[in-house]
Amino acid sequence: MPFRLLYLMRLLNTKTLKLEEFYADIPRYAILSHTWEKEEVTFQDIQNLETARLKAGFAKIQNACARACRYDFEWIWIDSCCINKESSAELSEAINSMYQYYEDAVVCYVYLCDVSIEFHPRNPESSFKDSRWFKRGWTLQELLAPHYVIFLDKDWVRIGTRWTLRDVVSAITSIPVEVFEGGWDINTYSVAQKMSWAALRETTRPEDQAYSLMGIFGVSMPPIYGEGGAKAFMRLQQEIIKISDDRSIFAWVAASSEHDGHRGLLARSPYEFRMSGEVEASDSDFLGDRSSYSFGNNGLHIHLPLETTVDSSRGDDVFLASLLCHSERDGSFLSFYLQKTSRQQYVRCYPDQLAFRPTLQPALNNIQELTVREVTVTRRSRFDAEVHSFDPVMFHVDLLPSARHFLNLCTDTLSSSVVHSPNSSRVSVRLEPGLLHQLIYRTQGTREAFTIRLSYPWRSDLPYYTLHLGGQPFEEYSLSTDPLSTDPLSTILCLPILEMMGQWCVWAVVLSLSTAR
Repeated sequence: MPFRLLYLMRLLNTKTLKLEEFYADIPRYAILSHTWEKEEVTFQDIQNLETARLKAGFAKIQNACARACRYDFEWIWIDSCCINKESSAELSEAINSMYQYYEDAVVCYVYLCDVSIEFHPRNPESSFKDSRWFKRGWTLQELLAPHYVIFLDKDWVRIGTRWTLRDVVSAITSIPVEVFEGGWDINTYSVAQKMSWAALRETTRPEDQAYSLMGIFGVSMPPIYGEGGAKAFMRLQQEIIKISDDRSIFAWVAASSEHDGHRGLLARSPYEFRMSGEVEASDSDFLGDRSSYSFGNNGLHIHLPLETTVDSSRGDDVFLASLLCHSERDGSFLSFYLQKTSRQQYVRCYPDQLAFRPTLQPALNNIQELTVREVTVTRRSRFDAEVHSFDPVMFHVDLLPSARHFLNLCTDTLSSSVVHSPNSSRVSVRLEPGLLHQLIYRTQGTREAFTIRLSYPWRSDLPYYTLHLGGQPFEEYSLSTDPLSTDPLSTILCLPILEMMGQWCVWAVVLSLSTAR
């Protein structure tokens, strides 16, 4: 992180519950990370403790202070009451300083209001992996920035530390376990990899998907609520480009519905980096003094290695442009498609695709200086949650006869959106856009569990499912169906279930998808 002078920090006294402002010589302090609930105590509330005590969130303040005080911390920082959100200037400074707040804290207490210590986090029945805290956008930096993190359950009982649970946290977040092993600088990871860590996280306000990542990338910019999530995220990328020449920032894929559309080189949400977790940083040595790039009023000016496409059906004006970065899985190099619109002007085409090439040749033999035009985004982008208007979908899950004697559905996990007959092996789940539901099955003998997580994110035009075994996701696919067709799309899911004596057996489930009518 670049050094930044901290002009003002407001801390809460753990004994008196009074706020005090510090402009220099910040004392040692603890910090709280949590998800907001009903009736949080605000800056205005904490000025009058009698008023604050009337709110449900006051217990959280008391318990956080009590724990910090028990370990000799006189001061604690809690976002709900230490920031005056009625001051736009103070809110802007706090948002830009948030990563530093967590990085400078001696200890970070992560309060998981929806987790019980009844089961160890490595137990499949533990609610740790399903905590809302792991799904929120702002908590990503709160996981990464502090030097020491302690997880606490809903009763403020210690669950473990980030270090002792590093393998579990890595499995939940898809962040490499090395990040949590100490002495590992996150800046050694590519821009695309760090973006992928935020790809499936949610924020209440769409702009916060960008603002919550500023500290992770070491950039600052003024928050402008109302500009829309896509514009905010594109501004974030422009700030990153000013300090980094890592071209993996362009290694994103759009939704399949944009297959025939045109885009620039900037992504419009972290979700478009969902497939980029294994993309390593680009090697600028290939280009020498031509590795830099910058924005002008007509787009991004950049040198790119170009080669013609093998598929002639794409047209003579379509080229493959190499990103000069490769996949850590198989070493293949990534390229994307560009379409020439004028002499030196291009746009990105087929934005839902990246091409994987075994070598950089012959692209390195044809390095071109060009401009990629950025497609204008309106303030209310289709990537923002509030403007999606997709129809509900219906998932149908059927056990095959070979599995019916072996697996039981945990009916206590079902909600009103689920149609299930006790005498039938079919479960139907009606999902509105933006919702998620999970079905838990257990083996009748060993009680091993696997989960089918069905999701229809606002940020995606396709519903998808993820299979989990013991908390570890091991398969994820998007599904699509013709909304005018009554025939559902079907797919066979092969589910490895841990049986007795550690033997792996494969049982099949049919998952089908249709439009909800």
